[in-house]
Amino acid sequence: MNTPDCHTIEEVCNFLKAPKEKSLKAVIYQKNADDSFVVLFIRGDLDVNETKLTNYLGGDIHPAVIDENCGLQAGFIGPVNLTVNGEHVVLFDESLKNTNNLVCGANKLDYHLTGLDLERDCQNIEYHDFAKAIDGGICPECKERALTISRGIEVGNIFQLGTKYSKSMGMTFLDKDGKEQTPIMGCYGIGVGRLAASVCESSHDDFGPIWPMAIAPWQVHLCAVRSDDEKVRAAADKLYDDLQAAGVEVIYDDRNVRAGVMFSDADLLGVPLRVIVSPRNLDEGIYELKSRDKTLEEKLDPQTAVTRLKELISSMIAK
Repeated sequence: MNTPDCHTIEEVCNFLKAPKEKSLKAVIYQKNADDSFVVLFIRGDLDVNETKLTNYLGGDIHPAVIDENCGLQAGFIGPVNLTVNGEHVVLFDESLKNTNNLVCGANKLDYHLTGLDLERDCQNIEYHDFAKAIDGGICPECKERALTISRGIEVGNIFQLGTKYSKSMGMTFLDKDGKEQTPIMGCYGIGVGRLAASVCESSHDDFGPIWPMAIAPWQVHLCAVRSDDEKVRAAADKLYDDLQAAGVEVIYDDRNVRAGVMFSDADLLGVPLRVIVSPRNLDEGIYELKSRDKTLEEKLDPQTAVTRLKELISSMIAK
């Protein structure tokens, strides 16, 4: 069928009024080792997982450069009467298994085929898994449409280096049989900054981050409201010293600023527990305790404040 100026799956399917899942597309690569072509056919609504492909091929690949000498007709490549000049491999994704009535390229400029049945129109096809997972896809374990896609943050990576660098450095070792071997290398990295960003993205409110106790930069935020008051200063200093002596990680805010400013800054720091020492609290004979996630608020007896805070810290770490 003539499909003038239709090069992409979207253009072809719109022109033929066919759904993308009833189309077959060709994705072309070349092997890094020898530039031979890899022609991969996959359902039109899916994308190629290049990691799966390189694992199958046993080597790296790159997007193909298609010119007039390779025998391929870019934008119109299909499995029927396919011609590729030189060494090449043709692969089929398992999404095409048991499909029929497909739209595909006709290997001729401005033409596509309709009604393709791979089992009927092509011979000796083997199917392998090369597609990226999709939302609602079939789980390889339970065989149900149970896969879901959600956004993630890359907080670490692993590179499998093989023997590329160990060979170039002449690095060897003797195995248990006394034979000289070249070690397989790999490396990994953990992004501390990315870890912090991912925690803030998943645990926050409108006022700032809410750090989990296990990784919080401090465990307790001590706020001395009206630190110019001698009683407040003495009580807050003593509590700070007692907390440090008990091994509690504490940040002490004794700035002479308004309470609203102090509490807003405390929200921005996101420390899990906040203890407030103020003239009003001291008149009541207590310290005020609040959790950053707003789920806890209580009055602390100054005599048992350190013990109570340590209990809360332990329970919050356990959670």
